[in-house]
Amino acid sequence: MTDLLEFCIIELPKTNKFKTNNKLDEWVRFIKEPEVVDMSDENKNESIKKAKKVLQEISNDEQERYLAELREKYILDQNSIRAYGKEEGIKEGIETVAKEMLKQGTDIEYIAKVTKLSKEEIERLK
Repeated sequence: MTDLLEFCIIELPKTNKFKTNNKLDEWVRFIKEPEVVDMSDENKNESIKKAKKVLQEISNDEQERYLAELREKYILDQNSIRAYGKEEGIKEGIETVAKEMLKQGTDIEYIAKVTKLSKEEIERLK
């Protein structure tokens, strides 16, 4: 983005294929298993050392752990709500199409084939 800021999007499952032993690989290793990173190594990236220190401080602070758990729960809840809403929206859309096809006089067999609704579900839409 600038000379001072760089964003990297890392797909962790794919990182094993592209190991190049650069600074990014060190960060990936830290993200995957922060407890394994050896901080006594003098050659270790200073930013990773700092990140590990902050992680340890947060992990030792009960209030911070609680807040992290709440954030994680919130994210999971939001994802569930979106997934449920998407399913409901798709179902409602399919039913709307089926109703419109019924209004046009389309055969129920054909509507069932196109919408994947059962004949009973289509009958209830009348």
